[in-house]
Amino acid sequence: MKRLLALVVCLALLVGSPAYAGSTVRNPLNGSADPTLTYVDGNYYLATTLGDRIGIWRSPTLAGLATAPETTVYRDPDPSRNRQVWAPGLYRFDGRWYIYYTASDGTDANHRMYVIESAGADPLGPYQFKARIADHGEYAIDGEPFVHNGRRYFAWSGPGRGMGGPAQIYLQAMDTPWSTTGARVALPASGGCTEVREGAVGLRGPGRLFLVYSSCDTGKPDYQLWMKSIADGLDPLVPANWVQHAGPVFWRNDAAGVYGPGHNGFFTSPDGTESWIVYHGKTTSAYTYDGRTTRAQRFTWNADGTPNFGRPLGLGDPPAAPSGDPWSSQDPGSARGYVAGDEKQYFDRTPDGNLGHWWQQPDGTLRYDTWGGPVAGRPTGFLAGAEQHAFARTPDGRLRHFWWAPGVGVRAEDWGAGLAGDPAGMVTPNGQKHVFGRASDGTLAHWWQETDGTVRRDNWGGSLVGTPTAYTFGAEQHVFARGTDNSLRHYYWFPGIAGNRPALDDWGAVGTVHSDPTGFASGQQQHVFYRTADGSVKHRLFDHGDWQIRTDNWGGNLAGAPYAFRHGQTQHVYGRGVDGALWHLWWQPGAPVRTQSLGGALTNDPVGIAFRDEQYLFSRSAGGSLQTHRGTTVTVWPAGQIAGDG
Repeated sequence: MKRLLALVVCLALLVGSPAYAGSTVRNPLNGSADPTLTYVDGNYYLATTLGDRIGIWRSPTLAGLATAPETTVYRDPDPSRNRQVWAPGLYRFDGRWYIYYTASDGTDANHRMYVIESAGADPLGPYQFKARIADHGEYAIDGEPFVHNGRRYFAWSGPGRGMGGPAQIYLQAMDTPWSTTGARVALPASGGCTEVREGAVGLRGPGRLFLVYSSCDTGKPDYQLWMKSIADGLDPLVPANWVQHAGPVFWRNDAAGVYGPGHNGFFTSPDGTESWIVYHGKTTSAYTYDGRTTRAQRFTWNADGTPNFGRPLGLGDPPAAPSGDPWSSQDPGSARGYVAGDEKQYFDRTPDGNLGHWWQQPDGTLRYDTWGGPVAGRPTGFLAGAEQHAFARTPDGRLRHFWWAPGVGVRAEDWGAGLAGDPAGMVTPNGQKHVFGRASDGTLAHWWQETDGTVRRDNWGGSLVGTPTAYTFGAEQHVFARGTDNSLRHYYWFPGIAGNRPALDDWGAVGTVHSDPTGFASGQQQHVFYRTADGSVKHRLFDHGDWQIRTDNWGGNLAGAPYAFRHGQTQHVYGRGVDGALWHLWWQPGAPVRTQSLGGALTNDPVGIAFRDEQYLFSRSAGGSLQTHRGTTVTVWPAGQIAGDG
């Protein structure tokens, strides 16, 4: 934050409908370079350079790619082409998927281009080797197909660095998805430097095809995108038919700390209304190939029909998620439930005092196991990369950390004493794990784990009751809790804050908070919800655009604490009604807040997750079993029970 929020409470509180600013995408999406990305059938698919194989990451949300597991779809046993595997391009033709890539025998000069083909319609394969493509007996890289006038063409870069002159773009017609035909054509292309023209990718615009390519050495900070275009109806194999657009169209942004943006791809938002670019960039101006990571952001179109890519965004400036992207509850903050890959996960305390873990596999199978104990109260959990982390209070007030990693299983460790309430936590952009909870003296205790595994702690002060909620907002950390005077206590920390100590304010909500708060960050806004004395749900939001707090009342008649999350453009609050039923309150742009009873019989406060176009609410049934609500459909899980005081 650039100013202390304590100043905000002096401003007049404005009553009105909440505004939606979109869930955000935290770049980078992947730790490698040369990305290709597509959205199809409810999932994003991303591939990047891996060097010895071709792997794909899949996620129903764009943000989820950052934590999705890799699926290795092809590893070539042939030593003549299984090293220096670069720049996969993922395309679908005639019902099958094709990946175009570059590989060698370990000698750069021997790079050639290859194609693998899927056995069916699944982008994850299986794949088989199909062919070497566009082989003219010399160095060739970065091959990608494009379609113009209804016909497929292939674009690539050759002959290579220092091998017959600077790399340039070549074009050739394709007769099948895995072969070219006829003569190749060299396409002159400007670039502001002499050494490289590579990674040419087609982009369909109104009445024209744009060929966007990278220029300059990718290790340099001035690696950048340039563009040529051709009108519909003209032959792309005639170089004179192409128009060279002057100057770079996407280049370094020193103010945002982005250098060498390039080797891009394009994709469309899930609802088809937005255009997006995926590319790699780095955070150093040094001449190095290390540190290139995959990022994505939206772009627009100019009045003359040309694309406007804007400037590359810094890693601290997360873009709003693509329109129609189903928000996943794994980001931000933590909860007892979240999505890991395609599996819905939930944690709670069992009657025998262990940490219970329930999950639903992609085929719908319901599973259950325990991660150990003893634990007290209700735990919290979140994802960190491919790992799953859960934190819980032990009966003697210690913070217990459980985590699972692929191929390793569940491990546990003790983070120390001093916890009197249930924990809440988050993962910050730098990879640190943070956990907050009420200490025995009512102050806010804070633990965090450095990326090297070192656990540290401090105390953020205050006087609170109940369980806090916590989330990140860019590089900032925000914690909300109920004060002993029924106020909304807001703790916050940001890099550069005076004395490196957190600050505290009350958001103007004194004497009105009668439950644990719940909330989330959304675009440039922060939203917090809580139950008032009359059982209605109060909503407060802070807008970083105009630096004001707004408040309204969503109604309802709840008992216990509500639970809030976003799903697409809609904001949702669920809670246990005084009648024991599951109540749903929601708001979407252009409509008033609506309220609905979903029935059922809850004996504790629900926890929710959003998954694709579905919402799941977890709670305890009258018999003590875990139950999920999906709309008015209630499923009782076959194994494990939740403790009665959970």
